[in-house]
Amino acid sequence: MFKSVAAAGAAACALGFVSVVGVSGAAQAADHPDFTGKWQVQAFIPVVKTDKGALPPLRPEARKIYDQRVADRAAKRDVKDPIDACLPHGVPRLMYAPYPFLLLQANGQLDMVQEANHTTRLIYIDQPPVDSDDPKWLGDSTGHWDGKTLVVDTINNDHRTWLDKAGLPHSDEMKVTERLSLGDGGKVLTDAITIDDPKTYTAPW
Repeated sequence: MFKSVAAAGAAACALGFVSVVGVSGAAQAADHPDFTGKWQVQAFIPVVKTDKGALPPLRPEARKIYDQRVADRAAKRDVKDPIDACLPHGVPRLMYAPYPFLLLQANGQLDMVQEANHTTRLIYIDQPPVDSDDPKWLGDSTGHWDGKTLVVDTINNDHRTWLDKAGLPHSDEMKVTERLSLGDGGKVLTDAITIDDPKTYTAPW
């Protein structure tokens, strides 16, 4: 029923979502698309890779953590995945959780209600970045328009979340950049994601 996810250009991965009820919001304000609607990820991504299909460029200490998590899961040991304890997925993992979610766009913000743990994510559009270094499960997200694409930057991400089921780690210094756009007449929402975390990775990916 759902198509496979296509690779992104310069981003870490491109996630495709399809509308599960009709199409996205029909109204547009100031030539900006309206992402309002119910959406479903097209394909579950248990192991996140770069746009080249490779393992992200982990620093040596982070690679040890990742390899241990992969080995523990393969040996059926307790991997201590945060979502196994019903903790929040974090960003960007919440965006490719295999559950439907609702987007509501109005009054200068984009709100996401995810079926997973009934998690709510708020993205404030055209607002200054949060002046804080207080890590949160979903970080702090602000967005701005680049033509018809909504660019979302998320900072203050709690290091306890994982980037995928395999166990990709990150630090509190991780910045997540997402580029949200509509295609196929508003029926497909693409989220192209870039991870920038110099404490964990040798380069953005």
